[in-house]
This record gives sequence, C-alpha cells and structure tokens, in this order.
Amino acid sequence: MFSGRIPTIPAIQRTNAILVIVTAAILAYFYSPASAIACALAGAVVMGNLFLLSMLGRFALASAGNGGTAAKLGLAALPLKLLLLAGLLYLVFSHWHIDGVGFGLGILTQFTAIIIETGRATVRKPAAPALAEESCRSR
Repeated sequence: MFSGRIPTIPAIQRTNAILVIVTAAILAYFYSPASAIACALAGAVVMGNLFLLSMLGRFALASAGNGGTAAKLGLAALPLKLLLLAGLLYLVFSHWHIDGVGFGLGILTQFTAIIIETGRATVRKPAAPALAEESCRSR
C-alpha cells in the first residue's frame, strides 16, 4: 500500500543531524571520543554530499529544459562530484587516523534517516482533506 508521498531532502537532513548527534554521544560515552569525532565527520560528509547532490540535481533538471552545453555540464557534474568526494575521503584516511567504527556508523545514519523519513512520509495522513472536513463540520 504505497501512498505516493516521498520524503523531502530537508526532512532527511534534519533526521540525519539528530541521528549523528545521538550516535556520536553514545559512541563518546561507551566507546571512545575518537570514534565520536569520526562519526560526526562522517555525518557531515554524507549531509554535505546529499546537499550537493540535490543542488546538482536541480541544476541538471533546470538546464535539461534549455538543452545545450549547460545540460551536458549538469550531467557531467554528478559523477565528478562522486570522484571528488572519493578522492577527499582517501586523502583524509591516508593522512589522519580516523576511527573506522565511528566513521561507518556516521555513514549509516544517512541510510537510517532515509528509512525513517520514508516511513513517516508513507504513513502520514494528508493535511488538506482533514482541514476541509473540519471546516464543513463547523458550519
């Protein structure tokens, strides 16, 4: 039973920020402060990645209507963003010691936030018809 509603990027980002804070606090208390920092770093990376992906997606869709060079540039920017992110993460891991457990858990917060927000969007009742029924009853 699919309702057709999808979660928004800001809702996913808010849920992810909350999950990163909670996960980092739990890691700092029970595991180590280094893993909490790695979790926060990973959370910042995936949130920044999703933000850039949404901006580049908007640019690609907007420029696709016009055609030409801008549309090709918008489509080329998506894999280049992925390559740039992979290169930056390689540099971070090769030059500094980053706790893998904390970083992995920080990455997983994004997936968890998407699952939570998808569930919330699917079970959420539409607000507009409920308001219309209330106004009809009050008359």
